[in-house]
Amino acid sequence: MFIRAVIKEGLDEQAILIPQQGVSRDPKGNPFALIVDAESKAALRPLTLDRAIDDKWLVSAGLAPGDRVIVEGLQMLRPGTTVKAVPFQETQTGHEPSADPGTHPQKRSDGGD
Repeated sequence: MFIRAVIKEGLDEQAILIPQQGVSRDPKGNPFALIVDAESKAALRPLTLDRAIDDKWLVSAGLAPGDRVIVEGLQMLRPGTTVKAVPFQETQTGHEPSADPGTHPQKRSDGGD
């Protein structure tokens, strides 16, 4: 017989959780994140990660409260690039976005669906 148990380890009021998509790895496998600094430029921060909690990483070192982590648009972004920070809209995992029942899908005029 097998069971699944959830054990509460404690509560860390100062914990920093960031979305997993905001963490990248260098060629050696070390995790890092790009943040928006005070001059609105992207800056690289090496991270120490503790563990994954759902779809987020628990960061044990490398970020401070108030740091703004870049989680989208990382493909062409490099440290030192000027960026415009906007709040991240986290979607519900496992759920499709709800559509207004009065709307219908429309075909794009450029031939796409």
